[in-house]
This record gives sequence, C-alpha cells and structure tokens, in this order.
Amino acid sequence: MPDPDDRRPPRATWLRSRAATTALELVALAGLLVVDLELGARLAPGTPGGADVAGALVTALVAVVVAVVALVRRRLPWWLATGAVLAVSTVGSLVCAVVGSPSPSLTEAAALVVVTASGVRAAPTSRAAAGTAAGALVAVVGSVALRIGPQATGVLLAVLVWGCAVVAGVTGRAVRTRRASALDQARRAERTELARELHDVVAHQVTGIVVQAQAAVAVARTDPARATQAFEAIEAAGAEALAGMRRMVGAIREDAEPDAPVTVRYDLADIAPLVDRFDAGRGRTTSRVDVPDAPLAPGVGESAYRIVREALTNVRRHAVDPSTHVTVRVVDDALRLEVGNDGVRRGSAHRGSGGFGLIGMAERVAALGGTLHAGADEADTWVVRVEIPAAVTR
Repeated sequence: MPDPDDRRPPRATWLRSRAATTALELVALAGLLVVDLELGARLAPGTPGGADVAGALVTALVAVVVAVVALVRRRLPWWLATGAVLAVSTVGSLVCAVVGSPSPSLTEAAALVVVTASGVRAAPTSRAAAGTAAGALVAVVGSVALRIGPQATGVLLAVLVWGCAVVAGVTGRAVRTRRASALDQARRAERTELARELHDVVAHQVTGIVVQAQAAVAVARTDPARATQAFEAIEAAGAEALAGMRRMVGAIREDAEPDAPVTVRYDLADIAPLVDRFDAGRGRTTSRVDVPDAPLAPGVGESAYRIVREALTNVRRHAVDPSTHVTVRVVDDALRLEVGNDGVRRGSAHRGSGGFGLIGMAERVAALGGTLHAGADEADTWVVRVEIPAAVTR
C-alpha cells in the first residue's frame, strides 16, 4: 500500500515534465544519428552509389546542428529556434546541390518535424503560425528537390511529413488556447469569489461596528454600562474582521499552497453563533436552526450561512431598532430559510451594496436550483425566504 505521506509526483506527471521530454528527444535523435552514420558508412565515398566526401560532411554537419537546436529550442525564442533550423537546412540543401550529396538524413527530417510543430504551436499569432508553416514547407520540399531531384514520390512524401508536423502544431496550439481560456475563466471566478468574500466579511463586521458605535454615543452619558458593552462588541467585531482579512490575504499569497481554499468554509452549525453576535445581548433576535442528521448536499450549508449573514447585515443597515427572527429547517429534504425583521424604514430596500447583496444571494440560491423571495409585507416586515430542494443527500 502506498505511503499517504509520499508526495512524489506520479509517473504520468514525471513523463510530462520538461526534463523527461528532453531526455526522450535526446535518445530519439541520438538513435537517428546512429542510423544515419550506419547508412553513411554503407554509402561511403568509393562504394557503389556512394556520395562525394564534401556532400557527406555537409549532410552530417547539418544533421548535428539541427538536432542540437531542436533539443534546446525551449530555451530559445520560438522564432530563433525555428528560423535557425529552417535556415541551416536550406543552406545545407543548396550546398549539397552543388557538391553532391545523398538524400537528407533522418535526423534532419526529424528535427524539421519537431521544430515545425513547436514553432506553429508557440507562434503568438495565427499569421506568425502560418508564416512558420510556409517557411517549413519551403525548407522540407527544397531539401528533397535539391538533393535527390524533383521526383514526385519524394516531394509527395516531404509534403506529407510537413503536413503531419503542421497538424501536430495546430493541435498543440488549440490545446494551449483552451487551457489559457480555462485559466482565465478560473481567475475571473476566483476574483468574483474573493470580491464576495470581502463584501461578506467586511460589510457584515463594519456595519456592526458602525451600529454599535452609534449606540455607544447615544448612551455614553446616560448608561455607561451599555456603552461599555457596545465598545466590547466593537472590539470583538473589529478583531473578527481583521482575522477574516488575514485569512483572505493568507489564501492569496504567492507562496500559499496551490490547492488551498481561497475562502473560509461555513455550515449550518455556524449560523447560531452568527445570530448571537448579531444580537449582542440585546434580546431582540430569535433563531431556530435545525441541523439534519443526514449530510447536506455540497454548498448548501455554506450558502445558507452566507445568506443569513447578508440578510442580517441588511437588517443593521436598513431597519430601525428591529426585532429579528431567523429560521432554518429541513422539510422533505428541502432546506427552508427565513430571515425577517420589523422596523423597516419607509422607502428603504434591502438591496445590499457593491452589487453583492441580494444579487449575490440570488446567484447562490440559483446555483443550487432553489428560489429566493425578498420584500416587505403589509405589516412593514421585511422577509427573506429561501428554499433549496434536494438539500439533503440520502
């Protein structure tokens, strides 16, 4: 049984690493060089069908140079690596056409394929990728035509090899584009989640601090004991807000674990302490939170907590000395949540701030397939009602 503490990357990950890929390419190109040397020995100058010494040396030199560039292409700008291989191959073909040479080496052909595919993939624009493919076509076809003559079979084979390299490059380019798009979407979603978390943490605590400060000012001379309680509540709310900010900053630090959660997770059990902090001993808030024995569906408990917190924040912001009730129950596997308060000021609407109040609540509920109603009734009572079906997993 593998050790759970063993954090070594799996073999598949190792094979995908750059070092492993370079090692495999080195072995492959070295093997092709050996084959080219063997073929060169059999077709050495003086043997039947043998090549001119100068042509053989040029072919060998071209093979070595393009192989080295192909191996180190990741350390070079894409245009430099691609241009160097295509230029060396083209110049070699022109020289061999003058001095006489055997057909292009297998090593040179493999390097052309690798660099063409890599260049098409890495080109920053479609136009640059098309230019790379066109240049590679000229180099590949020219190499065959200048060295062994414009034979239809040889040219057709060269075009086929070039086409495979271009298809590989285009495929890699498409994969890279999809990954970049997915990464961008993930970053946007993370920024949105961070904005909501910032709103939830700061707005709730700061609103409480403002309310408690106003209460402390009002009773500072007539009721010092209540003023002291308000100051203590301000201190606690400020400390909690700072702790929440530290958690968020720690989650987005560059040296944080890649898989570390960006936000703090909550559940139904955290709602009762939240209500107690909101009431701050005033006795104006009642709550009933029934935590089911069966586990909740993913995201339900956290969404319920955040909805209650946002609703209570809006109560502080918009109601005058309210009497508030919070009810969270599970009925027929559906979670039903209600936050209501009196003391609604005429013309006031609990819209929240920064676009993450009721909008954020509605988005959370909709993501879970639930419904949300928020509004004032005829008795000037503002009520937020949420129902999330299939909230319990069986």
